Amino acid sequence: MDKPQWRPDAIDYPSIAGAPDEYLKLLFDFFANQVDDSLQNELISELMSGYSGVSRLLEEKNRMLNDYNERLEELVRDKVREISAAQMATIHSLVKSAEARDDNTGAHIERTAMYCMLIAEKLYERGKYEDVVDDFFPGNIAKASPLHDIGKIGIRDSILLKPGNLTRDEFEVMKTHVRIGYETLASVAKLYPGNEFIRMGVEIAMYHQEKWDGSGYLSGLAGEAIPLSARIMAIADVYDALRSKRTYKEAYSHDKSSEIIIKGRGTHFDPDLVDVFIENRRLFADIFDGLSQSADE
Repeated sequence: MDKPQWRPDAIDYPSIAGAPDEYLKLLFDFFANQVDDSLQNELISELMSGYSGVSRLLEEKNRMLNDYNERLEELVRDKVREISAAQMATIHSLVKSAEARDDNTGAHIERTAMYCMLIAEKLYERGKYEDVVDDFFPGNIAKASPLHDIGKIGIRDSILLKPGNLTRDEFEVMKTHVRIGYETLASVAKLYPGNEFIRMGVEIAMYHQEKWDGSGYLSGLAGEAIPLSARIMAIADVYDALRSKRTYKEAYSHDKSSEIIIKGRGTHFDPDLVDVFIENRRLFADIFDGLSQSADE
């Protein structure tokens, strides 16, 4: 039996708008779209693969850059700590030289630093003076407070070490130690404008002899016009001076010294700071006794 022969005219084209060639056109368009989709998918696949490779490369480069930056920052931090330590050692030596000329009973600068830090920490806990007392304030004032009497290095021994009361003229000379200290530290501050403890040291040196009621020296500032660091230093310095033997006086007991500090509330001293002292005066006694004993050993 003969096989049937294929004839184009034997295809039963679906009728699309009554024109078989329209159907062919649709088929061609369909196949073209399929090819376009295939090429597009292949291209997108290649692009995504390339992007993934570039992303991995960038991630690796960023990791290497971050590692390098961290190592560089650590080197800078180490160098800053090294320089800061050298600066502190130099300043400490200068302060101790000034202190050695005075008749303080050892460890004065160490004790006053601890008193100042104690008051600052208690203020921080209270949230008092929060516009000034931040996380760094207690540490900065502990480092800055030893600079308070650095100007005494410019006062002659006949006045600095005189037993008994000073004459009016001698006292006027003695008062200049705050100006000498200020000018000395201000010149250092110009070299290190970003150094917070040096800036605070300038304040303390210049204003720690001011009094809350305005009767102190040299500027006659009163109340909160006196920098907080200097107001804190005033209590620390007076308490330690009262407890210590000097050429013109014997050492006072903790109780007697405390009475004098409390009596000065609102006249000599900032009332808020005296309240902190009252609440923590036992700690003041512990600091004095502990560091005095260490200095004697």
